[in-house]
Amino acid sequence: MAFEPRDYPEWHRGRDRYAVWLIDADLAPLRDRVAQARAHLGGLLADAQRQPHVTVFVCGFLAEAATWNDDFTPAMLARQRQALARAGVGPFELEVGGLASFDSAAFLDVRDPDGCLAPLRAALAAGRDEVCREEAYVPHLTVGLYRDAFVKDEVARRLAGFADDAPVRLPVRRIDLAVYPARDHGGLLERRESFVLGAGG
Repeated sequence: MAFEPRDYPEWHRGRDRYAVWLIDADLAPLRDRVAQARAHLGGLLADAQRQPHVTVFVCGFLAEAATWNDDFTPAMLARQRQALARAGVGPFELEVGGLASFDSAAFLDVRDPDGCLAPLRAALAAGRDEVCREEAYVPHLTVGLYRDAFVKDEVARRLAGFADDAPVRLPVRRIDLAVYPARDHGGLLERRESFVLGAGG
């Protein structure tokens, strides 16, 4: 699927900031792997790109009160904080591997050998239903959005040719609530707060 660099007013409805819980993956080995993957897929990807991260939970648009079903309010955040503290998930590690793809984006595969993402997501869901929850959650590190529509078999061959798939360990000591500007598809993620794992926040 082709990425369309437009404003998407039907999505943001004039709202400015979109919030997600994520794991910061902006580490040198992962920056290098993303750069290598983008070079390998040269010509297939759009320019829009954010810092390397693994999305844990999609919250929605920051709002003081819920008007739309994808608004994210301070009360929802407070419930999430409480549920995270109760969940008691400690530090863990993820493993970042080789290239794979959604219809709209190429990504690096992320494995969770200790199964810690599921209880974190369950705690966050206690604070609000996840936006886009009809889609199955697949942990991943986005490499880029496709700049045009391409034949899947051809893309699959390019992905399979990426040899650098040895696991890169990503230590996780906290998860961050971050926001990005809804109108800027390459806008940087801004950390608003962190929840330190194993420390009750």
